[in-house]
Amino acid sequence: MVASPVVPGTITPDSMPPEQLDELLALFQAGEARLVGPHGEEHLVPAPLYGLMRGLLNNLKRGEAVTVLPHDALLTTQQAAQILNISRPYLYRLIEEKAVPVVMVGSHRRLRIHDVLQLRDERRQSRRRALDQLSELGQEMQVEVV
Repeated sequence: MVASPVVPGTITPDSMPPEQLDELLALFQAGEARLVGPHGEEHLVPAPLYGLMRGLLNNLKRGEAVTVLPHDALLTTQQAAQILNISRPYLYRLIEEKAVPVVMVGSHRRLRIHDVLQLRDERRQSRRRALDQLSELGQEMQVEVV
């Protein structure tokens, strides 16, 4: 069971019957895809869009929710905190420290999805570097780090 979507534009694996997902995946495995217009005209799906759609279907098949948003979509602080897997108070501290820019919409703070994902990636890289350093230190001290 997948939790309710954090962000609008999210599709969860349980939003379509598994048979329909399997059928769509089989069609995308076959090669190229075409869109059929309202008057029966066919248009080849461009390769970048085809790859994206195939990737979305594969994620859904693996049980992962998928979100499609414009690059500059605005998120609430609650949505951003959930994506970052941090508390809202901690996010407010990061905002005050200017670690992530905000856009004011009236009296409400909003964050661009691009900035949130960039912060998430920076935090992951920082944690990875810290773990690598800890591992190196453990090897130097001949201590096994679990």
